[in-house]
Amino acid sequence: PRQESFNVSRKEILSPHQKLQLSQMQERMRNRIRLRHMAYSTEQSYCSCLARYAEHLAIHKFQGDASAKVEAYLTWMALNDYSATAQNQAFCALLFFYRDCLGQELKNVDALRAKRPKRVPYSPTFTDVQRLLADIQDSGGYPLRLMVHLLYGCGMRLKEVCELRMKDVDLVNSRITIHQAKGAKDRPVPLPCNLSVPLGIQMAAAAASADRDRANGLPIHLPGRLAIKYPRMPFSKDWAFVFPARNPCTFKRNGITGRYCCLGENIQRAVRASVRRLGLNDMLHPHSLRHGFSTHAIDQGTNIRDLQEVLGHNSLETTQVYVHAEVGRVRSPIERMELVAYQ
Repeated sequence: PRQESFNVSRKEILSPHQKLQLSQMQERMRNRIRLRHMAYSTEQSYCSCLARYAEHLAIHKFQGDASAKVEAYLTWMALNDYSATAQNQAFCALLFFYRDCLGQELKNVDALRAKRPKRVPYSPTFTDVQRLLADIQDSGGYPLRLMVHLLYGCGMRLKEVCELRMKDVDLVNSRITIHQAKGAKDRPVPLPCNLSVPLGIQMAAAAASADRDRANGLPIHLPGRLAIKYPRMPFSKDWAFVFPARNPCTFKRNGITGRYCCLGENIQRAVRASVRRLGLNDMLHPHSLRHGFSTHAIDQGTNIRDLQEVLGHNSLETTQVYVHAEVGRVRSPIERMELVAYQ
């Protein structure tokens, strides 16, 4: 089995002393991650990888130096059919932990990277996307239908739609600017004309919500230390989320209670429910709509260099995976034969 602790609760795997040590190591890792301004999602995944690694060492009692323990753990993951992505994530987390947190150099670790298979990303057909967009429903008080339309209509990532702010939307010029996207890069994306009106209505509702929060002294979540440098900015309407969360929450990194954005889990649940109702491919996830946007844009003659800028890819090779070969131009030699009729 992939989890060696099915019959053992997490509390029973580590002793109290080991749990204290793990908590201290995770805190050290969080401090190093925040010092380097790495994403909060990276912080969560790295700390989770470190916890699983500590539990595995507590069970199997690996001997040797740090390099031998890491190699044994990654070998165990490979033998238990973990994906190459999961192995490489664990590898990067442990490499960061030993090198940046403990100051220990791991020897001969580059060879431990798992080779990721090259796969063509799943892109739903235009008909499937059309059916999905017509079926998706709002729920939980969130305009999920509009958010899913933006995923496909603009080729945005899930997090980019959720964290969209009022200042980023230019309805006059039909343009959206994505700030601090993957790789800490900014990029512009076109706003489809048929989404301008519903997006404008949602922005008006978000502005009204921001006015109520300002009257109640409820701040907006801001990145980094902007709230300290500009004390009035957490109450600025320009920085308000276009898709704000229904209820206030406490921000985990600074402990301040304020207004955050709608979480991506709401969109994921809505898309999954619609896919099951329509009987579509189970591989159709919110991020698949970004692949569909890219493939369909290429099919209708979009310049691949322009598409690279819209998607925010560093390399043109990343964008070229959406250029599918015209297999219809390849004729099979069997067509020249006269085959015996099938029974």
